[in-house]
Amino acid sequence: MELDIVSGFQADPVGLLLTNRADLAIVSEVEPQAEVDYQPLFAYEMVAIMARDHKLAEKKRLSAQDFAGETLISYPVPDEMLDLVRKVLRPVSVNPARRTSELTVAIIQLVASRRGLAALPFWAVKPYLERGYVVARPIGEYGLNSELYAALRHDDASLAFMQDFLATVRERSFATLPGLSALEAAR
Repeated sequence: MELDIVSGFQADPVGLLLTNRADLAIVSEVEPQAEVDYQPLFAYEMVAIMARDHKLAEKKRLSAQDFAGETLISYPVPDEMLDLVRKVLRPVSVNPARRTSELTVAIIQLVASRRGLAALPFWAVKPYLERGYVVARPIGEYGLNSELYAALRHDDASLAFMQDFLATVRERSFATLPGLSALEAAR
């Protein structure tokens, strides 16, 4: 098996599958198409992170309104790909100032230096929380949960090596990333 990772933002990862430029894509939403199978990887919580001395650090959890008047630091991707924007901010018309960075560590540094807030997976920020660089708070009354799926061409989904690869991804993810939960089969 040869593994070649296409890094960076891909505007249409499923399109890469359908044009045979990729054999598997990791996506956060299932968009039913006859040629594509979606297999669940895991669910995880997105948390708001902020500087330790930020005024919102005193709160137990953040609401959409807490982001108003703040600067949101995020990856440079369309809003439709940011669960915080799509699920929390847009429905109540909260539109904070924006700043982007391509690297998680750079986002953490910007947050720690009081340049704004971010929403990142708990598993990605846990080491920085443990070192006291930033603090995290749940978003919303029940937390902001996100999901990851593997998208595969329908004809490839049952191949033994693909199923083994997905099993390995799940196994290693659950063994090494804190706070994951299982997902049901794709809708």
